[in-house]
Amino acid sequence: MRKTTLLLAVLMTFALLPQLGSAAAPGPGDPIVGTGTVHGGLYPYDFWFADPAIGSFTEISLATGHKVTFAGIFHDVAEPNNPGWMATQIKLEEAWTAKATPFSNLEFKEAVPDDGTADALYIAEGGRDADLVVWANALDGWLATGVDRSLIIAPLQEMNGDWVPYGMDPVNFQRAYVHIKDTIEGIVHPSRLDKIRWAFAPNGWSKPPWSLADYYPGDDVVDVLAISAYNFGATPDNVWQTPAQAIQPWVDELRAMSPGSADKPYLLSQTGSVTAGGPKSQWIRDVFTFVEDDPNLVGLVYFNITNGWHPDWDWRFWPTGNPNFGYAGWRDAVQSPTTSYQWPLINWFQPGALPFDQYPPDPGACPDGFTCDEIALVNPGSQVNLYEEIVSGATVSQYWFGNPGDVPLMGDWNGDGVDTPGMYRTSSGFVYVRYTNDTGDADFEFFYGDPGDIPIVGDWDNDGYDTVAIYRNGQVYISNVLGGVALPEDVYWFGTPGDRPFAGDFDGDGDDSVGLYRESTGQVYFRNTLDSGEADFDFLFGIAEDKVMAGDWDGDGDDTVAVYRPSSGMVYFKFDHTTGVADYELDVGTGFIAANRAGD
Repeated sequence: MRKTTLLLAVLMTFALLPQLGSAAAPGPGDPIVGTGTVHGGLYPYDFWFADPAIGSFTEISLATGHKVTFAGIFHDVAEPNNPGWMATQIKLEEAWTAKATPFSNLEFKEAVPDDGTADALYIAEGGRDADLVVWANALDGWLATGVDRSLIIAPLQEMNGDWVPYGMDPVNFQRAYVHIKDTIEGIVHPSRLDKIRWAFAPNGWSKPPWSLADYYPGDDVVDVLAISAYNFGATPDNVWQTPAQAIQPWVDELRAMSPGSADKPYLLSQTGSVTAGGPKSQWIRDVFTFVEDDPNLVGLVYFNITNGWHPDWDWRFWPTGNPNFGYAGWRDAVQSPTTSYQWPLINWFQPGALPFDQYPPDPGACPDGFTCDEIALVNPGSQVNLYEEIVSGATVSQYWFGNPGDVPLMGDWNGDGVDTPGMYRTSSGFVYVRYTNDTGDADFEFFYGDPGDIPIVGDWDNDGYDTVAIYRNGQVYISNVLGGVALPEDVYWFGTPGDRPFAGDFDGDGDDSVGLYRESTGQVYFRNTLDSGEADFDFLFGIAEDKVMAGDWDGDGDDTVAVYRPSSGMVYFKFDHTTGVADYELDVGTGFIAANRAGD
């Protein structure tokens, strides 16, 4: 059967399918919402013309009961003239027939490898205009076939590296981007220009010496900011990352490019997770939540494709026959009430700028003008994730310290007012600390305690320095000197073997004392002095799996508890010493083994 005949057959079949996940189109004045809902999208594993049973929009929408708002497409500017490639109009029409708006990546491949016909300078000076004109006419022909047909074009995507021939040339990339836009808009009929939006779509990570801002062609040229960011998992030279770890730094960099870039809608134009190293289905659920919480992100286009030249990079959530692919996570995410389906995107394609409604970001637990503690989370690979604020979308600093199996610590070891990493090696009883929040060797190390002891970090005497105490089978050993102490200053009994110790200034008097968490019951109790006796406070909070810590989360001067729950990826904060539900919640993602407070 000829490909065109097969295409018509598939399109006719799709027309008979029930209209799943439909939603009323908004009016022209409705804004694009930046927080609270997510537009899903995907790059299909294969297009229908190759095999309608593999990864098609049709099969996935039937399996989940929901369509997707965006269809990711890769175009080559020469494709209309190349009979070996699927033509521009067929690609666009397949997406449109699936009731999805195309997100079209427009590439310029070299006519002959290494002949320079695809570098940014050659494109900017019109060297590929013959192909570009043909492509623009094909695009105009498709737009003309229906009044609502529309698309987002991302010229020369992922230009910020040497992985593409037009990369590593910011000045000429900007020229090429504007030249492509001007050429296409000069060919498309003026009545149809409102049906095109223009995206700036770099890779998240930029190869030095340039940053995203160096490539940005300007607020007046770009309608939508997009980014490619992936979780490469436990593949060679990589570690498992949550959506916040894999994506947040690059989204923040987009916001910082210019004053206008912080006021535009963003898309994850390419994203996905591998399986190695963590739960792929949960990652997919979490990335939808991540987009939902960000004030700029409005949607994501999942890369449901395997990388043929890198066997570890299989991003697919489909087909369902392989339980590792993550289909369950995709199904749950698109069925969430916060996932929005819209087609056609009428409010995206009107005259003028996009009507973007950026809700204010999460205010966090710490009121404006107050100083509050932060948190540091550590994964099994000993990567520290230091949150600069307790707020959704906070900047997260990442670095490595220690070895897998070490007990992670955080403390102000040198009295400079900043908490930095430490670790306790249970196999030897050695403590290693570093004075800066970055990867590197220990600045100081010492032996303290016995193998199997549980370390506790605190400022026990209000001198501005944190030191390490030991909890051993219900007995507390306090030292006010960091290393070099033969005997502890205070030794006393508190709690029972099996309790999990933590430290905090629970009464706001300036020095820390010891708290305990009884995992079997969720009981929290502590004393405000370093001696034996009944608990000064005793209440229930959390469950057995939780990782407990204490800090001044709301700036009122005393420390209260918080717990990180690995199964949900949430941190739950209490602002007082009472039983009850959390006063504040923060989604940080799964995959961490330890949680510590981090002071300013």
